Amino acid sequence: MKQDFTFIIPAAGKSTRFKYKKSKIFFLYKKKTLIEHIFLKARKVTDKIIFVCNYQNIIELKKIFSKYEEKIEFVIQKKPNGMGEAVFKGLAKSKTLNSCIIWSDQIYISNHTINKTINKFKKNKSILCFPIKKNNNLYTQVVFDNNKNFYDIYQSREKKLKTKRGFSDCGFFVVNTKKVYNCLKNLINLKKITSKKTKEIDFLKSFKFIKNIGKIDVIKSKNKLDHIGINKMSDII
Repeated sequence: MKQDFTFIIPAAGKSTRFKYKKSKIFFLYKKKTLIEHIFLKARKVTDKIIFVCNYQNIIELKKIFSKYEEKIEFVIQKKPNGMGEAVFKGLAKSKTLNSCIIWSDQIYISNHTINKTINKFKKNKSILCFPIKKNNNLYTQVVFDNNKNFYDIYQSREKKLKTKRGFSDCGFFVVNTKKVYNCLKNLINLKKITSKKTKEIDFLKSFKFIKNIGKIDVIKSKNKLDHIGINKMSDII
């Protein structure tokens, strides 16, 4: 049974760390492009799917997905201004009460983890819910307060993390569409979530603000591969 969620898949990144002639989303893995693997996870949940892409990728994306029956919408992100802007553009087109966001390189996240996250989001009526995974080589670090509630999420590309071991996100997020859209709109206008190093609009930086208008929940993943994103060729298992 399809759920009344919209899946937003940002697919306009530069893929600078992935040494390939095209964007990494078009790299073939097990006879399918990386972006198809993400799409196939999304279609198990819903038939409402939005790709946020650029002018360079849209023709090939439309060609790849022309064989599928789902109603797919393509939204253009003219410049690679960060995941915050990509998510904002996707939420602007979402017509469902709630939306799922998944990075286009999280091919190893399990369907079980996706469904478990959605179920907790619905049960708790969260504003945002996402899975986390404990690992020994943090790229992002999810931090909790003394009451074990979500506090913030740090990124190693922005500042050196104090520890290498902890919980990181898995590149999948379930949100209340309208509330998170409005929050992002305000944060973008005020330049509150522009990263210092990359100067991009950073979706993860918005979490510390989002928690002030609603409850952020997490689930602890038991799948050892859930957190692995394909940033470099060596990340492919």
